[in-house]
Amino acid sequence: MQVNKVVINQFITAQRLSTYADLNEYEENLLLSKKSYIPLSILEVALRNSIDRLLVQKVGEKWHEDFDFLTKDSKYKVQQAKELLQRRREPINREKIIAELSFGFWVNLFKKPYNKKLRINDLKKIFPNLPLRQKKMINREIIYRELNHIRNFRNRIFHYEKVINKDIYRNIFKDIDTILNYFDHNLSTFSKRLNNE
Repeated sequence: MQVNKVVINQFITAQRLSTYADLNEYEENLLLSKKSYIPLSILEVALRNSIDRLLVQKVGEKWHEDFDFLTKDSKYKVQQAKELLQRRREPINREKIIAELSFGFWVNLFKKPYNKKLRINDLKKIFPNLPLRQKKMINREIIYRELNHIRNFRNRIFHYEKVINKDIYRNIFKDIDTILNYFDHNLSTFSKRLNNE
């Protein structure tokens, strides 16, 4: 069936399509975005749960309310999550707050202000399958850079922006898979199987 380009232009708008070479490139971008959903979803949930597990052990059950541990920005994000739950009339408990915190919140826990709070031994607990130091040097700064790159890609995907034919994202699926493997090879295998890879 022929796509009615007049209808496409009417509802998607010429402005939206202007960043693409043509309608085919727009379609390819949508398909790439679709393909990224499963690995991004698995990565985000795994990261959240792995960090939460570590922080419960290291700081305590209420680490998300520990003002000595969290930076001002992180505390603000926790408060926003509580307010959102309150507006939705949902229970404001630890599990709900943790689930509501954005991917950016979890990625930002690897920023410089957490340098003395999350040491290399902590990283090894969050990512039990990190490569040996002799194979690849990994530290908090490198993890932050890798995760933040994926976060930027994720945000473009979730805001329906162009990611196709951008050199910066040429190896994005490999980058996501690298992080999944830092958790466990089985997580990477699971993601690929669900994504028919």
